[in-house]
Amino acid sequence: MVIIVYDERFLRHYSEGYSHPEAPSRLINALESLKTYNILQKFKSVAVDRLDYELPYEVHERAYVNYIRELSSKGFHYVDGDTYVNRYTFEVATLALTASVMSYELREVSNNPVFVLVRPPGHHAGIRGSALGAPTLGFCIFNNIAVLAKRLINAGFKRVIIVDIDAHHGNGTQEIFMDVPEVIHIDIHQKGIYPGTGSIYEVGSGEAEGTKINIPVPSGSSDSTYKEILDEILEPLINCIKPDYMLISAGYDTHYSDPLTNLRVTATTYYNYFKKFYGLASRLCNSRLIAVLEGGYAEGIRSGLPNSIAALAGLEPYVNEVETSGISGKDIVSEVKKVVKKYWSIS
Repeated sequence: MVIIVYDERFLRHYSEGYSHPEAPSRLINALESLKTYNILQKFKSVAVDRLDYELPYEVHERAYVNYIRELSSKGFHYVDGDTYVNRYTFEVATLALTASVMSYELREVSNNPVFVLVRPPGHHAGIRGSALGAPTLGFCIFNNIAVLAKRLINAGFKRVIIVDIDAHHGNGTQEIFMDVPEVIHIDIHQKGIYPGTGSIYEVGSGEAEGTKINIPVPSGSSDSTYKEILDEILEPLINCIKPDYMLISAGYDTHYSDPLTNLRVTATTYYNYFKKFYGLASRLCNSRLIAVLEGGYAEGIRSGLPNSIAALAGLEPYVNEVETSGISGKDIVSEVKKVVKKYWSIS
């Protein structure tokens, strides 16, 4: 059984009179795909039953939160060159935070993995908005997975892993937890694209040094590249860390169809990654795994999301695409291992 958290109010955040990649159609396409494979009929879908306006303040500065609230109240405006608000955005972005926190309660009561289908995405939103010197917020308003991780820490969990598989570096998440040792942030992303952060040498600060692990992959990386990273870095690292909880920032813009990236991943990789992650969570932390939707602006969300849920449910993949190969991951695996071995005992 997989629990899917979704609320139709997420569709109220939209650009008015302008075409934008981060549009309600993303979730509409995702839902249509889930219906195609009878996933919504087979598994439990839960709507958000509350709205907690205090949640944004748990990870963002009050001045930033209040700025978004005020700007949203004025109707459609651009926050920056990438990111917009409309009259519903403050409510919708807060609803996404509430859904993320609610997923923890659902997981603990049911003992089942949870997938949170939210928008706007969150992993670029830092403490004061744009993070680590990035030029924009990259479509994000509030950081959904960060609020969830903060809730887990407050509940007493000592090692919370966030694995971010979105094609863009989760600079907001890294910034929020840069000096927080309880959160181990592992981020696989395309090198050289927005937001320009995520070097392998960004490892955290103070007591958290070594808990921020970046894996920047070259343009053109394929299923075979991602398999090397999964086998050579992620699995041994997660085994070494022994997390109390696993969180996935689930982006689908690594797919070969995505217009904003230059990667060649297929739906097979999403299946393999989620199967491995849930297997590790089952063995290491009583199956405690929650995934929160991030990016994905083309076919990847239609093919990757069903396969992710199939893997969590122990089913065969719903979507079979011809696996891609090409760029070797050997160099990046070797570089990352040199850094990681300073902090974690992996072979």
